[in-house]
Amino acid sequence: MKNDFPPSSRSLDEALRQRLLRQTFVLGRATGPTAFVAALMTWGIFCTLNGPQSAVLLWAGLIHGVQWGRWYFIRRNERVYPEARYAEGQPDGLHFYIAPLILASIVWGLAPWLLLPAGGDALQSSILVVILFGMLAGSIPTLSPCRLGVIAWLMPLASLASAFLLLQGTQQGMLLAAFLVLFCAVMGKFAFVQNRLLTTGLRAQIENASLSERLLVQSRDLERLSRERSRFFASASHDLRQPVHALALYAQVLQRDLATHPSLPVVNRVIQATESVGSLLNLMLDISKIDAGAVKPSFRRLPLDALFERLLHIYESRAEAAGLDLRIHLVPGEIVTDGDLLLRILSNFVDNALKFCQGGGVLISAQRRGEAIRFAVWDTGCGISPEHQAQVFEEFFQVDNPQRDASKGFGIGLSIVKRLTELLGARLGMRSVPGRGSVFWVDVPVQPVVLATDGDLIAEPLVDAYPLAARQLHLLLLDDDRQICEAMRAWLQPLVAAIHVAGSVAEAREIALREKDRLDALVVDFRLADRVDGIEAAAQLRALVGRPLPTILATGDTDPERVRAACADGLEVLFKPVSPRQLLQRIEVLCTAARRHEVPPA
Repeated sequence: MKNDFPPSSRSLDEALRQRLLRQTFVLGRATGPTAFVAALMTWGIFCTLNGPQSAVLLWAGLIHGVQWGRWYFIRRNERVYPEARYAEGQPDGLHFYIAPLILASIVWGLAPWLLLPAGGDALQSSILVVILFGMLAGSIPTLSPCRLGVIAWLMPLASLASAFLLLQGTQQGMLLAAFLVLFCAVMGKFAFVQNRLLTTGLRAQIENASLSERLLVQSRDLERLSRERSRFFASASHDLRQPVHALALYAQVLQRDLATHPSLPVVNRVIQATESVGSLLNLMLDISKIDAGAVKPSFRRLPLDALFERLLHIYESRAEAAGLDLRIHLVPGEIVTDGDLLLRILSNFVDNALKFCQGGGVLISAQRRGEAIRFAVWDTGCGISPEHQAQVFEEFFQVDNPQRDASKGFGIGLSIVKRLTELLGARLGMRSVPGRGSVFWVDVPVQPVVLATDGDLIAEPLVDAYPLAARQLHLLLLDDDRQICEAMRAWLQPLVAAIHVAGSVAEAREIALREKDRLDALVVDFRLADRVDGIEAAAQLRALVGRPLPTILATGDTDPERVRAACADGLEVLFKPVSPRQLLQRIEVLCTAARRHEVPPA
């Protein structure tokens, strides 16, 4: 950011000074015609009373000359500091205003000396004092932006005029002089009060404008940081996911081949550690996808009993192993929502409840609350202290986990829940009592406001995974990473009829031409060493084979635009690290669906 926040006192005072100076000249220009008329009427009255005497004409020449000078310097100021460049202030030029103002004050102070007849006249003195009172009262508000201008205007005028009245030596003259000095003092006080009010208002205006500008800059910085974070995830996650993906594949191969070996527990620990890293990468991916707008809810009718049956299926055995009761309480019926995203929210609640519950149990409930259904998860865990409750939905925040024990999670789940809740148009809440337990809930509208189209979902489906079938599949794998290719070959080779591995698009094209009648599916990486990406490579291979082969785009790239482009081309997108079993299951599902749509030969 260019400036400190909040603005320094020096810069604020300088901006205030420039605004007051600008207003001084603007108001001075506005009083020009009025001042000219007032001077014209003044010497006109005394010409009528005493005739066109030389002293009266001298005063008329002096006052109009000074007024012309003031008008000239004000116009000059506008040329030097045009409004187009100095709309709200100007850095200099006060002396061009003060000098003519002092001369005008002196000339008005000489009015009794030149306009009144020799020997004095009580009536004409009173008339002139009344004229001065009116002229001062009308001019003081326009001088309030400049305290120095107020002094420069009042002091010479009051001094010269009151001196003439006092020198008359009459009681009426002394009384008029006293009134004139008192009136000038009151006008000066009024001008200073106006100056203080104006200064306070302008200061607040400048501070608010500065605050708004800095908030706008901060908002732009936050948007830029958000875009940079998304780009970072999109580019860096590919490099992070590649080795983790290969490690997961090799670990699965070792687990299968060492099923009866004494080293199997070590392999299992390697798999657990790999899955932990993969889970963290997936959580970061989920945040990136949601923030980028790549997750679109798909609203459908969802039976509540099916949702709760799925939750029990996932967590019942875990609760039994922990010695906890897992119960449900729901009202029968159905709701229109995105079942996958709602399952993800409730799964996070249940997972946290089982993780932090040392005894007792967990209750999952669904109750009607007006136009919404409240899905709540109750636990008898340790609870959350009041000072931490406002932070539980923030990223990476964890209570009582200073060692960052991965078994207690990463502190990302509830921040994802918050984002998913907003996507569903639902409301999120929680209540907790330390030592007694917590309840987390989400109020889901019975009828959503917007029914969106199918989108890129990040939760597991509400149905069981497609069972593995003993099919003899012929697969073509295109990936320029040698480790990924070897690990994938080692895992899949015993489970499929044939797996053809290609490290470049040219090699993949040769395999496709040779095996096109036998190929069942493609597995393609997005980022390739060739100038084409995985989406274009898949299109080329499909064209060579002559049919839309089921294709999985296995990638570590999380750019939402690329994901949408892949889905638009009919590709299944899986993000690395991909579970080998999940990969084969998706291949089975896609191949089965493709066979159902095949046109039988004539």
